[in-house]
Formats: sequence, structure tokens, C-alpha cells
Amino acid sequence: MALPGESSSFPPLDKCLSREHCLISWKTAYSGLTQLETSDHSATLQSFFLDPHSVRLLRRPLEPFEKPTTQTKSAFETKTAAINVTPSVDGHYDIEEIKDDAVWLSKETGIDELSALRVVVLEWQTRAAARLLVGFSEEEAVGLQDVARANGLGASFLGSQLSIPQAATADRNEFSLPISRQIRLIETYLAERRYILKVCEWLVCSFIEETTLATTLRTKTDGAGDANSRLSWMARAGRSILDGNGSAIGINSNKKALMLECISGLETRIDRLQQGSGYFESKGGREDFEEAWFESCILETIQIMQLLFVLSNSSTEITNSSVILAWFRFVSRYGFFEQFDVGYASTTALVLPFQSLVALVSLSLVKLPLALNHLLEPQDIPALVDVQVDETPYIINPAAIKELTEILLQVAGACLSAACPAVFAWGIVMQTLREVALTAKESRELRQSQRAVDDFVRRQSPETDGGDSSTTEDDSRGPPRRRTSTSSDGSLPTVMAEDILESVMDCTLDEDPIVYLAKSAVNGSHVFDVIISLATDFCPSFCTEHNGETGLKMRIELLDLIRASLVWIDYLPEVVLAALAVLTGAELYKETEPMATPSNTADPKLMFLEDELLMDKLFRIALTRFPYESLPFLKLCRALAGCPILSDEGMPLVSTSLQSIETFTHVLPSDFNAYQLIHEDENANYVALTRDLDIFPNIDSIHSRKLLELGQLQTGGTGSFSIPEGTNGRVLSESKPVVAIWTYQYSGFRYLGRILECFLTGGDQVNYVASGEVTRAVVVEIIGLFSTLLTTSVTNSGKEARVSGDAAQIILEEASDGLDRNGDIISVIFDIFEKDLQRQHTLSAVEGSLDLVVQCMLFVYSLVDIMPGRVWPLLVRSGLLEMDGKGGVLAALVTSYEIVSGHYSLLLTSVRLFHALVEDAVTQAIPRKGSTKVVARFAASNRLGTGLPDSVMRKVLLVFGRTMTDVFESSMNWKFVKIEEKLEVHTQILSLIDRVFLYCYGVDDNPDLSAKPVGVLAPLAEYLLDVLLCTSSNELSTQPLLRILADGIATPEPTLITRATGLRTLRVRTSLQVCASVIRLSILLQRPRSNLEQELFRTVAILVRLYVTHETYKVPLLSLFEALVKSAVTHDTEPPSLLGHLGSRAAKHFLDVLADLDKPLDSEALNISIWNLLSAVISNHQSWLATYLLTGATPRDSLKTLDHTVGGRSLRAKPLLDVALDSMANMQELRPRKALAILEFVALAEDYWPWVVKETHQYPEFLTAISDFIGGLESRISPSTQDKSLGDSEQLRMASYIAEILAMYLHHSSQSGDSSFAKRLVPKTSYFVDQAVKVPGYNASLHGNLRRNFEKKFAGCSLNNFKRTLLTRRQLGEDYFYDIEIAGKMLGFDPAWSGTRGQGFADELARANVNLSVVESQVNLLHSWKFLAIEMINALIPDEEFQRALVKTANDCLLSNTQSNLPENIFRHLMQVRADFAFVLMQRLIEVKSKEPEVKALLSTAWNTVRPSGANIELAVVGSEAEYNRSLLKVIFIALQFPLITSPSSPPTLTKGSLGSSTSQQSKSQVSADLTLVIFEILTILVLPGFRSLTTQLHDDFERSSSAAGDFILLTAILRTALRIPGAERYHSQIITHLADNQTARYATALFSWSVQLSVDGDPVYAELSILFLLELSSSPSLAEYLATESILTHLSNANIMNYFRRPNGSGPLEEPQRLHSTWSRGILPLCLNLVNGVGAQMAAEIAAFVNQFPNQLARAANGLDNRLPSEATEPSPSYITLALASEIHSLALIDRILDNYRAAGSSAGIVADEIAELRWDKGQVKEDLESWLQGRAALRERIIPTDEREGIWAREKPVRAASGAENRLEEKVVEEMSSALMCLGAGIT
Repeated sequence: MALPGESSSFPPLDKCLSREHCLISWKTAYSGLTQLETSDHSATLQSFFLDPHSVRLLRRPLEPFEKPTTQTKSAFETKTAAINVTPSVDGHYDIEEIKDDAVWLSKETGIDELSALRVVVLEWQTRAAARLLVGFSEEEAVGLQDVARANGLGASFLGSQLSIPQAATADRNEFSLPISRQIRLIETYLAERRYILKVCEWLVCSFIEETTLATTLRTKTDGAGDANSRLSWMARAGRSILDGNGSAIGINSNKKALMLECISGLETRIDRLQQGSGYFESKGGREDFEEAWFESCILETIQIMQLLFVLSNSSTEITNSSVILAWFRFVSRYGFFEQFDVGYASTTALVLPFQSLVALVSLSLVKLPLALNHLLEPQDIPALVDVQVDETPYIINPAAIKELTEILLQVAGACLSAACPAVFAWGIVMQTLREVALTAKESRELRQSQRAVDDFVRRQSPETDGGDSSTTEDDSRGPPRRRTSTSSDGSLPTVMAEDILESVMDCTLDEDPIVYLAKSAVNGSHVFDVIISLATDFCPSFCTEHNGETGLKMRIELLDLIRASLVWIDYLPEVVLAALAVLTGAELYKETEPMATPSNTADPKLMFLEDELLMDKLFRIALTRFPYESLPFLKLCRALAGCPILSDEGMPLVSTSLQSIETFTHVLPSDFNAYQLIHEDENANYVALTRDLDIFPNIDSIHSRKLLELGQLQTGGTGSFSIPEGTNGRVLSESKPVVAIWTYQYSGFRYLGRILECFLTGGDQVNYVASGEVTRAVVVEIIGLFSTLLTTSVTNSGKEARVSGDAAQIILEEASDGLDRNGDIISVIFDIFEKDLQRQHTLSAVEGSLDLVVQCMLFVYSLVDIMPGRVWPLLVRSGLLEMDGKGGVLAALVTSYEIVSGHYSLLLTSVRLFHALVEDAVTQAIPRKGSTKVVARFAASNRLGTGLPDSVMRKVLLVFGRTMTDVFESSMNWKFVKIEEKLEVHTQILSLIDRVFLYCYGVDDNPDLSAKPVGVLAPLAEYLLDVLLCTSSNELSTQPLLRILADGIATPEPTLITRATGLRTLRVRTSLQVCASVIRLSILLQRPRSNLEQELFRTVAILVRLYVTHETYKVPLLSLFEALVKSAVTHDTEPPSLLGHLGSRAAKHFLDVLADLDKPLDSEALNISIWNLLSAVISNHQSWLATYLLTGATPRDSLKTLDHTVGGRSLRAKPLLDVALDSMANMQELRPRKALAILEFVALAEDYWPWVVKETHQYPEFLTAISDFIGGLESRISPSTQDKSLGDSEQLRMASYIAEILAMYLHHSSQSGDSSFAKRLVPKTSYFVDQAVKVPGYNASLHGNLRRNFEKKFAGCSLNNFKRTLLTRRQLGEDYFYDIEIAGKMLGFDPAWSGTRGQGFADELARANVNLSVVESQVNLLHSWKFLAIEMINALIPDEEFQRALVKTANDCLLSNTQSNLPENIFRHLMQVRADFAFVLMQRLIEVKSKEPEVKALLSTAWNTVRPSGANIELAVVGSEAEYNRSLLKVIFIALQFPLITSPSSPPTLTKGSLGSSTSQQSKSQVSADLTLVIFEILTILVLPGFRSLTTQLHDDFERSSSAAGDFILLTAILRTALRIPGAERYHSQIITHLADNQTARYATALFSWSVQLSVDGDPVYAELSILFLLELSSSPSLAEYLATESILTHLSNANIMNYFRRPNGSGPLEEPQRLHSTWSRGILPLCLNLVNGVGAQMAAEIAAFVNQFPNQLARAANGLDNRLPSEATEPSPSYITLALASEIHSLALIDRILDNYRAAGSSAGIVADEIAELRWDKGQVKEDLESWLQGRAALRERIIPTDEREGIWAREKPVRAASGAENRLEEKVVEEMSSALMCLGAGIT
């Protein structure tokens, strides 16, 4: 025997205790099974169920655990040995305690030690959740009481848990006691036993269902294919339970064995129930535990019987004798549990399912249909040869039959309800057996007589040869009662039947025992009432698993019993009622919503319709009595109308019988005798009419008389309402009143419609010849029948039929034939509805009945899908709703009738109607905008609702919404007889609220709701939002939500699934979804904090307990927590903590549970939801919670650890940061969505918590894994495949997150100087280089065609109407950008939406969504790669390989911007990012003077990028693309630097010009001709026209003066750099032409002259900018000559701004505005130098004259170097030396020296020396001052001050030349300027 410890279901103990592995409990396994989205994809769950140890447990579910043995003891000691598990260092577990608990549990329960150990570990792993469910701490209870008082919830908010906080605290303290732990261990053990049974039953059901379906498919395909190969893993697990090899013989044999085990297990448990549990005997017993054990034991018996029923029902053979005898011996011993004493009040609810299962299992084991077939088909009866008697079918085992008869005769005498179905079935079997025996006996006697005659004849005829004489056997002689055996005289079956009958009849009863069985069941036990109870009370409520298939099978068993009884029982009301109950179950108000039956399960309705015996004995008999007895026939029709299988015409199958009825039975009028006898010889009262018999003769109203004027129609003619003369019939009752049946064909639909019309005109009762009296009950059934027919024909049809409603229209048209030509069946029922509505409003609850109102409402509900155009106006006119102060009958009726009675059929129907109206408002929103004339009763306009004013629909929806909101707020305290109705009402209303929010706010970000296609919902949505987002604590809106959430903590465990349980969990989930939607809406709409949000924070103690209450609550709860966290940060900079209102212990327990993530089921949805919540927590100021999650310790514990005191990790599991990093170390094994969620968490953690980056250093495997992942990615995105590949988008998104993580890691590493990882990363970045900056794979053709075709097809609707908003989380894939579900709702009316062969609009939208997923991921990757590349640059810029990658990236950025065909409104920002990225990369390449050959090509690429917008820079720098175009200008400027890298001149910088920059320095090395041509184009296309355009634009709009300066600076920088590139001079002559064409000099001087008016805050910035531009032009001699010819100096001197330099003291470097002096020293003077240098001596006189125009400025410059002022001056004064002053002196000295030289040259230079004036300054004094300052460097150093930020930096930098003697770079520059000036004034310059 393999031990449990060796199984994968119980991993090594150390991994379990470290929580690396969470054990799968059988309860968790069952939860996983019932959630298909989890079970289908959970490899962990599949592995668990297919594990050999799990299979062994499931094969013996009654006693799954082994007994303790020496072997198990040894295995236990090995598993718990110190070598396999060590004591906990942090105290989270005590291994010795665990071992002791396991040994104790093994002894207490008698199971093996390893199984006990697994239970102990399970309890330890779930202890945190158990602690949460113990109760509330005192502070939590007090807080919740405050919430209850504030919201008027009262003390019942959470029952006794809040009213006694001290008791709750005591319970929590008691939790840790050993006895409490032992109780939990026993409870865990009992739960494991129960759920093993439950799982076994579920898997066996799955196997049976799938094999049944596979068999059916194989039959249809002529046996092709292997059925087993198509089984799901759940079915395979079920097969392994029944038989390992899957053979039919083995499975059947194991079924029998398992059934015997079930019966034995039941006996054991029932016996033990009487004895007690026996646990804790050594401690004197625990009375408080006995109740829980008793309930668990009862639940086990129920589960065993459920399994037994499944096994019996699935068997295709008659039950084995041993099985059926064992069962009936068992149940008879306990009197079929008729008086079953449950012992405790808490288990009272289990009595009904227990007794019901006893009855159903008893009936199922009889196998009534098979038994009868065996009796009536002798060839199927095997011979008893070499077969053990107990192993034979009971039907051929005389001893078994006799014993069963004795048992059932005994219980028949007691008239036991649970036994009566089996008693009745056995009576039918025995009666059939008697018929077989009697028929066989008669046949034998007949044959014997014939043989005697033959012998006599043979003796009398000697000439007859001795040949065999023929015997005559004609079984058709006489009318046999049943088909019987024709066996020979001595055949074993015949003899056996007679012997069995003889033994059965030999009893002590005074009457026939067979008849006694039947009489006892029918008359004594009222078997048909029991059938009704089973079909309505048990099957629908307690058999909801497997989509209710088990309940359907049980009802089929009951229907088989009814069918078999019809052979012996006549048509009776009891039989009809029982059949109706079996057909409908407990559908009640759900009759209008037929449940779709699974394809592999028979439906009782379909079985009834296809069974000739049932149809003949019940339906057709009821039909022949119609309309004399209307109710049975109408009820049967209504029940059968719900069959989901439709006819070929798309109509319910029963409608065929209604379309043409052949007979008409009724009471003849007392004075009617117009008929005569026919066929008198048959004496059967056959008659024929001698004149027409009017069906509706007594109608007095004008309205009704008009109906009679429709014409006299012949028999069978359409619209006939009279039976024509000559019609044959038969008198059924000659006594008065006479009842007759006529052979008359008519339409049942027309007849029923006419009855309704008569009822409308005649009131409660209408007397007419057809039925004598029409009661309200008949009308109720007629309207209900129409409702069911319409709903079935629409619900079970395809989409196209759902829209067109063709079948429903046929029904309505036929029902309307014969009515008033101005009306139809819809208007008739509407009028009945309104009339009865007002009538009931005037009656009391005792006098009135709402049945008719409810059925009319159901009819209206059924019409919404078919003809909404008729429904909306009705509701406006009706008094149902309160419209404009009138009506409001709905609220009045609910209050006066249903609240009093506790039954809420009207309210439930109203809620459903409201739901249907909202869905109609959405689904018909687009087609309703059309206009169609009403040309017929059931025109298309009525079906689509076209022409309806939006105001009508808005009003109806708003009023209905107000009413339902009032109901929701007040119904929490109403009396509900059926809790299911309360749960249904709440769930429907909450679901509706959530859907309204989704429709109105989930798509289309248009803030005007009324302008959306679903604008009719706008008032309703705004009202609901105002109610739920109210800020007042006095509102009632939050009360029911809080109550529902609080009630959710008491969700019962799902061992016994009921309909109420499913509704209860659904109500809680829907409440959580609504709360999350409301909170997200408050964020989306920027609403203030609502009362609901505040109360949710305050009731977090409830929410965290909901998390551990039920598996299905987890995901919606996590979404709510995420919404709360994100919402809180929008209201407060320091938001409240999510767990702030939770006790510290409870907070830690909850986080312990959360730390398990999706373990053990590996649920992807749960895992992603948890990581999403964690990402929200760490990025939204949840400090305490974030610290705990990241470190595993609270902030206080962390401080204790730092202080070396007691403390450390509080979290029992690993910190979630560690979990994330460990998970990503194996990221290749993770599913993409899960990996994305974890990567997002890590990226956000590093971003918001910088210390996290340091933690990643400790996980080299993580860094290696993510970098290897990137290195292994392939660049496979291509425009042809990207729109189909979801994997591409996920891959790109993962790469972007990884880039962010690596970037932050490199940033941290760079601070410590470690670049090793960056170097290793370089070879792995090829994916980023290739993928990140390329043009996104936007499929322009797909999106363009989609938009164009969409808007053409659906007029008035655009794709933007279906664009998702932030209300819901977007997931990459087919539903990413456009909401296909909502689009399908609104557009599904058109066949083009679905299309064919994947070419519908739905498929196109899905492809568009996938494509946009890829595009969005590529955009994210670009941002992340930019971040990472910049960080890598800092560490790796000298690396040549990395430089090549950077060059390629920069080049691709620019190329992508030129190649992009993307919509500007979507991708403008993307182009901006790429341009900025390229600029940064190129700038860093310039800084390192990259020599890569590819760098020079960047200029051409950059110019090709700029060229489209550079042609008109005036337009380029304004509007929405201005920022992008400026970025491109910067790129051009940077790209121009690359040709200068090889030049000996230093690269230029974007600074104010200086003397050095104004000189032209050219390298001997020349650039290529192509490159110089690019430079020429830049100058002539971009710079010169751009300068003119900017100047013109600035003149036209002076307000742009503050923003346009940067554009001039860029153009000047580009000009300066372009002119310095070697080889550019070859185009100077052409440039001069362009200068003249663009009038550059004129515009520059004009800009200079406007500079005063354009001053920005008094700063004449444009004076400097214009001069600098001229300065750069003048740096070339040829261009300087052009400027001179334009009289540039004359224009400048005439500018108003030059008057500043003519002031008495001129303009100094420290005077405001300082830019004036900068313009003079760095612009005007260097310009003069360039002009005289470029033009030569001819320019000297003009230069001298120009400079001398400003003598005060020259004098100020000369005096500026005066060093006689005291050095102690504290305020800036002219005595302070600035770099600008030194530069000015240098320039003046140089000009002076040049002029002196030209003057000295005189005529040799071609000039008149006297024309060159001396400069008006004291150059002698200047020379003296310069010498003085240069000799006294210390004094000079004290006087030098910086005047701007750049000079401030120089003042802090070290000098370039250490030999200069300067202490900083600024001083060095000043000294250089002074030295050069002194040289000009001293030594000669040539």
C-alpha cells in the first residue's frame, strides 16, 4: 500500500510549514470543481485529482482513511524527523506540537498517523482564516456598533457578535487553548470526510454525463471515434473512481460494490448517531461539540444517498438483488425514517432532504421502467445458470422478490410517506408480474387443450403419417391487457413468474396483497401528493448542482412512476397535478424563463411530449375535455410550453396541438335541441347538429355584437366562432346539463383570444355556451400560457429569431384572429391588466388576489423582447407606476398584499420587467433611432420600438428605478416566507444597478450621458449614482448594502448546495461589485468622498472576514479593496489606511491569508487580483500596509529589529516582495497575465519605495531571469501578424516592465559605482533596440476600414461609443479597447455584427482590440527603454558596442517619426517622446565625441524628419505640434555637432556669443558633398525663412514674445553650428542669394528695433537675440560683406534701444536690465569685429563712426576698471569686475588696435587714414588699470563676481590650466580676457 506521505498531495513537511506549499483540502478541491473557470485551467487541481493517493481515497469514499499500522507509524516518524523538518526560528510553528496533535488525532479518530498529520497541517495553514471567523475584537465590535447606530441598522446588524464584544474577545482568547485546537482538528477531519464524499459524487456525475453524451455522439456518427479520448480530466477522474481500466464490465461491477459500501456506510452512521460521537471521552465529552458532529454525520448520510442515487440512476441494468435487498432491509429497519429525530434545532432543515432522498433512492433502485420491460419482453430475461443468486437482477430472483414484497407490505400498512413511491412502484411491478403469469397460464392451458385435440384427431385418423402436426399460436386472439410472453409451457420465465406470484399471494393479508400495495400508496400515503412534494420542494431547491441535472433526473424517476401507473389508473386530478409538478418543478414566476436543459440530460417536458402513453393518457384526454374542463389542459400546455426544444418553425412543440384542435367539449344550453341521433345501432349517443351552434351567443355589448358581424364562416374556416350544421358529435352526459363533444376543428389560439376578450367585456364571469363559466383562474392560465409560449419561442431561438420574433408573431397573430379589427390580443391583455390593477387597488388583501395581475405582468415581460414598442406606451398610460403624480399602484399592491402575506410574485415579476426594460433600452438603442410607419398590428416598429420618444422611456425607467430603489432600501426588514424571493429581489436590483452603471459609464467617455446611444438611461444612472454617492450619513442607501455584506459572513458551507445558498452567495458578490463600481465611478467623475466609501472603510472588519468566508467572494472583494485604496488618495494627501479600522491581530491574520495568494488552487484570476491590489497599496500612500506586505513586518516590528530587541517578521509566509522576486526567477513557467501582474508590482515597489531596489541585489536569480528573458525574446512583430497576436502584446508589456525594473536597478548601482551588471546587460538589449522605437504596428487599414464601414452600416453610431472608460480594468486582448460585449448587445440585431467566416463586425472589433493591445504595449516599451537607455548611458557611454546601439536607436527614433502613418490625435505624444529620446541619445554621443561611422548619418536622418514641417516654421512652432517641432529643431542642432567631432575646433554650445565664437575657424578636413548639401538645405529652407517667419509672427502677435525667444535661440544655434562645419563655405555665395530673398538683414534689424516693445518683464531679450543672429551671419567674410552692403550698422544705430548706450553713464554689466550690456559686449562689439574682419579697411571708418556714437558707453567701460574704490564695499558697484566687462574691454581694445593698424596703413590699404576716427575712450588709463589688476591678482580675485547662473558655476569650478594661477574657472576667463586686451593695447597686432 502506498502511503499518503509519499503522494504529491502531501509534499514534504518543511515546505508545508514554510508555506511554500499549501495543502489542498477536500473542501478547497470541491470549491475548485464548482468554479469551472478555475478547474478547467488549474494544473494543480488536475494533478491533485489524478494523483494516485487521491484516487485511492475517492475509490473508498465511505471510509477513505487507513487504520493506523506499524508501517504508517514508521512513515510518520520519517516524515517528521529532524532531518526533514527543523524547528521554526521565528516561532511561527511548533513541530513538537504538530506531531503531538497528529498522534492525538490518529488515536481519537482511528485513522493512520500520516492522514492525521495532513489534517493537522491543514488546520495550521488555515488557522489565520479560522481566527478571523472566531469573532470581532472589542475595538472592532465597538466600531461596528458605531456604524450600525449611524446608519440606523440596530443591534441586529451582526447579531449577537456585536452585542457582546467581551464574549467575542473571550472566544478569541480561547482560540489558542489546546482543547479548542483539538476541536478544530476534529472539525477539519470531519469536513475532509464530507468533502471526499461530495467530490466523489461530483466526479462520478461528470463521468456519467460525459459518457452519456459521448455515447449519443458516437451513435449519431455511426460509432466513429473513441469516446474516452474526448473526456475532460474531471470525467477521467470520475472514471478512475469507478474503474481503473474504464471497461464497462469493471465499471458496472464497481458501481455495485460502491452501492453496497454506501448502504453499509449509511447503516454505520445511523447506528453511530444513536450512540454519539465518542470523541473527547477521556475528557468527559464535549456537549458543545456533539451538535456539530451530529450535523456533520447527517450531512454525510445525505451525501452518501446522493451518491447512491447517482449510481443507481446511471445504471442501465436492473438493480442487483444484494443491493436492493440491502437497501430495503436498512430503511425498513428504521421505518423509512418517517419519524427521524434530528436531535438539534440546527439540523431541522436537513430532515426534508434526508427523507426525500430515502424516497427517491428507494424508487430509483426499483428501476421501474427496466423491470417492466424485462417482464414484458421475455427475450431480455437471462437464465439462472451458474450465477449466484445475490448477483442476479432482483426481477428474476424469486427469493428477493418475496422478501421485498414482505418488506413493502409491512411499510404499506404504516402508510409511510418516504416509502410510498417505492410501494406504489412495487405494486405496479407485481401487478405486471401477475398479468404476465396469468397470460402465460392462459396460453399454456390453451396450448395444452389444442395438443389434446390434435392427439385425438391423430388417433382418429390412422392415415395421417406420424409427422409433426402444426400448432396454431395466435397471440392476437382476444385483447390482451399487456404485451405478454409467448414462452413455451415449461419455460423458466413462465414457471418462475407463476411461482413468484404464488409466493407473493401467499400472505396473511385478508385482501389481495398487490391491490393492497397500490391502495396503501394511493389512498393511504397519498403517493401523488408525495410526488408533488418531492418535485416541488426538494428537487428544485436541493439539487441545483451540475446545472440542476440531478434534480431533473429525480423528476424523470417520478415521471416514470406516473407513466407506469397510467396503465392501471384512470385520468384523475391527482395524477394530472402530480404530472404538472414533475414537469414544472418549482418554477413559479420563472415560468417565463425556461431553463436551458443540458444537451446530455433528458428533460421531463421533452420526455412527456415524446412519450405516446403520457400524451394519450393525460394530454390528449385533457384535450378532449377542453374547454369543458379548461384548467387541466391549459396547465399541461403551459407546463409543456417551457420545453426548450422547438419545432422546425421555431415554435414550442405544444403549440402544434393548440394551432389545430379537433374536438370541442362543452355544456349544451338548456334550451338547445338542434341535433339528432346518428348511428343508433351502435348505441353510443352519436349525434349531428341540425343547425349552427354559436359558441358565443349571449353578448350584449356593442363591442361584442361587432364581433358577431365578422361573418358566417364555414367549418374550419379562419375566424369561425360557431359550430356549423352537420357537425358530428357524441353526448357524454344525458343528464342536465347535457355535455357533448363535437368533432370540430378550430384554432386554440383564436379561441383563447376570444375568451380573453369576452372576459374583458363581461367582467369576472362570462356565461356562454362553450364553457358555461369562465373563471379568473382560467383567464390566469390562458395569459400565463401565452407568456410561456412567447418566452420559449424567443429565448430558445437564435439571435436572429430573438430579434424578429417570427414564431412569437405567429402566435400573437393567430390569437388575434377573430378579435375586434381595431384590437389584438396584446391590447386585450393590456386592458385586462389595467382593469384588474385598478380593481385590486380597491380591495383588501383578504378579498383580492394578485394572480391575474402577476400573469399580465409576465405577459408584458415576455413582450419586451418581441414588441417593446407596445410595452413602453402601456407603462406610461398604466397606473402601475407613479407618473406625474398619478398611479403608483405597484407600490400600493406590494405594501397591502405581498408584505402582509410574505409572498412576492408581483414584486419579483416587476423587478424582472424592469431588468428587461433596461436591457431593451440598450439592445434596441441603435435600431430604435430609425423611423418606420405602423402598417400592421405587429409591425417592425412595434418590434423594435422605433418612433418612441426618448422622454417616454426616460420617464418610465426613472420612475421604475426610484420604485426599485425604495424597495431595496426598505425590504431588508420585510417578512419573506421564502428566503429565495428576498435573495432574488436584492440580487436582481443590485445586478441592474451595476449594469446601468456599466452601460452609461463603462463605455464612451462623452461627459454628456444623454448624448450617448444609451442616453435614455441617463436620468436613471444619474439618480442611482446620486443615491449611492451621497455624502450624507442620514441616507438609507448604504444600509442594505452593509446589511448584505454583514450577512455574508454567515454564508453556510457548501456541503449541501441549495438554491438559497447559491442566491445568497450571488447576492453578496453582486453587492461587492456594485460597491466597487460606485467607488470607481467616484474616482472617474471626481466626486467628493461618499458616505458609502466612509462606511466601507469603517466596516473593513466585515470585509476581511468575507474574504475567508467563501471562495467566490475573494476576487470581487479584492477589486473593492483596490478601488477604495485608489479613491482614498484622491481625497486626502494622507489617506486613511485600508485596515485602519481593523484590530492589529485581525490585520495580521488577514495579511497572512492574503500572502498565500492563489494557493493552493493556482487560480489565475485570484492571483492577478491580489497582485493588482498590492500594486495599488504600494503606490497610493498606504504606508503601514505596504511596509507589512513588502517586509513581512509591521513598521513597529521593523524598528524593534533595528534596535536589536525582540521583533522581526510578523508574516507567517514570506514577504510578498520576496514571493514576487522568487516567482520571477522562474518567469518562463508563469502564464503571461500572471507574470505581468507580478512585474507591475515589482516595478511600482521600486518606484515608490527606493529601498526595494536594494533588496533586488539579494536576488541575483531574479535579475538574471528577467535579463535572460529579454535576451531570449525575438523581434517578430510585423504589420501582417501583429493584429492577430495577443502573445506579442503580452511579450511587449512584460519587456517594458522589465526595462523599468532594470533601469531603477542600474540607477541604484551607479550610485555605488558598480557598472558590471550594465556591461553584462548590453548584449541582451537587442530586443529593446529593435522593437522599442520602431513604428507601432498600428494597422491603419484595419482601423480605417472598420471605422468607415461601421459608421456607414450603423448610422448615428461611432466606434467611440464603445470605447472603454476607466470604470473597468482593461486587459490586453480581444476586449482591450472596445467593449465587445456591450457592442454586441446594441448591434447584435444586425446579421453583419456576427457575420460569417470570421468577417463580422464583432470579429473586426476583436482584431482591432488585439492590434491596439500590441500598439499600447509598444508605446509603453518605448517609454521604458528610454528610461533604461539613459541609465545605461551613465555607466556605459564609452563602450563602443553600446554606442552603436544608441546610434541605431536614435536613428530609428527619427526614421519612425518620418515613416509613421498613425493618427495624429493618438500618436502625437509618441512622436514627441521619440524626438526627445533621440535628442538625449545624440547629446550623450556628442559628449563622448563618438567616432562611430554611423553618427554622421544622423544629420541626414534628422533633416529628413524635420523637412516636412521645416518648410513653414511659422506654422510649425504654433498650434498643437509646436512642442514636437521644437524638439526636432533641437535634434537638428545636436545632429549638426557630429561633423565637427573630427574638427580641431571645440564643439559649440547653445550660449550667448563671445569674441571667440564670432571668429571663423575652419578645419582642413572636409565633410562629404552630400552632407554639405544637407547643411545648405538646413540654412536655406529652415533657418533663413524660419527667422523671417518668426519675426513676422512676433510682429503680428506681441503676446508671443515670452514664448518665441526659444525658437530664435534654436535657429541661431543651428546657424552658428552649420556655418562652422568644414565645407559649408562652398555654398556661401548661394546663401547670400537666399539672405537677400528672405531680407534677413532687414528682419534682424527690425527685430532689434522692436526689442523695447517686445521686452519680457522689462528685459529686452530680442535685442540680444537679433544681434547674436547677425553675429553668426557675420562670422563668414562673404556673409559679412553682404551685411555691410545692407548698411547693417546704420539700421542698428537708428534703433531706439541704442539710446540706452547714449545715456550719461551708458549701460554697465550690473545695471538693469543686464541684458543691455550683454547685447553690447557680446553682440554689437563682436559684430563690428566680424564686419571689419570680413570687409576689411573699407569698413574701418564706418566702424569707428558707429562706435564713437556712444562715447558715454566707452567712458563707462574705461572707468569700469578703476581700482581706486575701497575693497570693503559690500554692494555691487562699477568697481566690481565681471566677465562681461572684461570681454567688453577686450573687444574695444581689439577694435581700437585694428583701427590703428588700418589708419597707419593709409593709402596702402586703399583708404584715407583721416577718415578713420580715434575711439573716444581713455585707452591709456585702461592699459594702466589692466596692468594693475593683472599684477595684483589677489585684489582682482576679490573683485570678480558672477552675473548669471553659468558664471556662478564657473566660479565653483577649477581652472582648465593649473599654470594660470587662477583659483576658479571664472577668474581664469577674466584674466584671459584682460591679458588679451592688454596685449592689444600694448604689443602690436598684425
